[in-house]
Amino acid sequence: MTARKRGRTSASKAADTVPIEQLLDYKIGQLRKLLDRYSSPAISEQFGLSLAEWRMLSHIHAGGSVTAFWLCRRLQADRAEVSRACASLISRGYVVSKPNPADARSALLELTRAGQAMYGRIMPVRLRLQKELTGALDRRENALLYRALDKLTKAISDRMAPAAETAKAKRSAAKKGAIVRTHAPRYSR
Repeated sequence: MTARKRGRTSASKAADTVPIEQLLDYKIGQLRKLLDRYSSPAISEQFGLSLAEWRMLSHIHAGGSVTAFWLCRRLQADRAEVSRACASLISRGYVVSKPNPADARSALLELTRAGQAMYGRIMPVRLRLQKELTGALDRRENALLYRALDKLTKAISDRMAPAAETAKAKRSAAKKGAIVRTHAPRYSR
């Protein structure tokens, strides 16, 4: 047996010993699904908004006057999800789209008075849900959880930044008709 085959075999054996439930992305994905199922009824039944609409509404509130691109980056959401949710909020009178004086290619999204009022009605419910959820942890555990989540978010964002810059350079070069050869970032443990 060659060293190459032996390496793959031992790597396969090592991978087989780790239950999928122990993978961080699996655990966080499961938690996200549970959180969505837990909080969705409060938002949809009481206020008639989807979770995606609520996320857009709350982030537009936080940002004041924002672009769809800003929402995509802030929420790590794709353009289609942001576009659908914002279009629904605009059609329902919660958000208004205005010309962007800084960039004619994009629009600025702002909450209307109705949007501000809706945010004001939903936020106490969200805070109650938050208190219920964090009640399972003591103060120290809550603080540790938030610090760990912030640290993981930063680490992943930092690792992804070179890939985003590479993609941006490729798009820019493609617009100019040039060919750019770049290497994917190397991820290490």
